[in-house]
This record gives sequence, structure tokens and C-alpha cells, in this order.
Amino acid sequence: MNFKQARRRLGAKIFPPIVWGIIRLIWKTCRIKTVIGSEHLQSVLAQEKPCIPCYWHQQQIFCVRYLLNVANDDSRLKLGYLISPSSDGDIATNMFGNQGVHIIRGSATRGGAQALREIYMRIKKDQLSPIVTPDGPTGPIYECKPGVAMLAQLSKAPMLPLAYAASSCWHLKSWDRFMIPRPFAHIVIGVGEPLEVKKEDAADDFKTVCSEMNYRLNAVAANCKDSL
Repeated sequence: MNFKQARRRLGAKIFPPIVWGIIRLIWKTCRIKTVIGSEHLQSVLAQEKPCIPCYWHQQQIFCVRYLLNVANDDSRLKLGYLISPSSDGDIATNMFGNQGVHIIRGSATRGGAQALREIYMRIKKDQLSPIVTPDGPTGPIYECKPGVAMLAQLSKAPMLPLAYAASSCWHLKSWDRFMIPRPFAHIVIGVGEPLEVKKEDAADDFKTVCSEMNYRLNAVAANCKDSL
């Protein structure tokens, strides 16, 4: 093992509890003012079928909080978390693996055949609802990638757009301008109408579907901001 590999392994052990502690502090100090459109998720759960929760990469903190809360209260929502097979993914696996979330290593956004097949099997066999950041893991920001749409079409699991807004937050200088709400900020979470992806949507390589998902995600985010 070289120095670089050893450093990555050490980071994968040290960083998760630190980052998780910061996230939990943010969750405890911020106040969720309201959740807009929760009926959209409830309508999917009422049909007892999985979905593919989608939110922009920058909006992880409170979108995943909302999904974890729902899953804790409703056993019909079995969350999966797609994590890239990288060293950064190792950190995320250690962080979310103890939260009752089924970890799936791979990338639906890049459309790799092996990863898509594994995710598809977990949806169909285990009824998992895999959380996806459709512009991740490296962007471009706010652009849904066709791999997610392909997964939705193959699995017949609808894409469910989510977003949140904070009354006060920091934006990191990363490609996704990652959002970190300031302590005691007010939070509005939004859920949009599910998007079913049909076989004929593949005719244009899912460009129309991706454009529609871009619109829905941005519309939900705008509604959240307007409701603060």
C-alpha cells in the first residue's frame, strides 16, 4: 500500500463521523418551516411501488433528511443510496451505511451498463427507491443526465423531483455550489410531481425527458424559495 492509498483509507475512517456530526448539528439547529407537495410522494407509496428520488447534487443535506424521516415513519419507502465507486464514495458509504439506507455502489447518471443492471435488479427484486443526484457526480450543474432516465424507463419506477431552500446558507466553491444552511435558518422542502419515463422516450436518447426533469427540479426549487 502506498502513501496515497493509506491516506485515502485513513480519510474514509476519520471524515465520516466529523461530517456526519456537522450534518446532524445543522439538522438540529435549523427549522423546517414546511414541506410542499408531500402528497406526490404519498401517491407513489400508496401504489406500493418504488420511485427514484432525484435532487440536484448541491441540495443533499435537507432532501436526504426529508427522505430519511419519511422512510423511518413509513416502511413502504425502502431507500437506496447510489454512491460512486471512488475514494470519495468510500467516505459516503461509511457515513450513510448506518442510517438504514441500502448502499449501492455505481452511477446511474453515467449510464454504465453494469451499474444500471445492478441498480435495476435492486429496484425490481428488493423494491428499493434509489436516491439519485441527476447532475452528479461531477456536473455540469443543473443538467439531468440520460442514465437516470434510462433507469426509470427500464425499471418503470417514476423519477420524483425534490429540492429545498434555506433562508440563509453558504455555497461552497465546488462545481455544484454545494448548499450548507447556516445554523437556525428556516428550511422549506419541496416535492414535485413524479415523472414516468416510457419506452418511446428513448427515441431521442431521453433528451426530452431530461429537459422536463431539469424544468421540474428547478420549478420545485423556485417554489421552495418563494415559500420561505
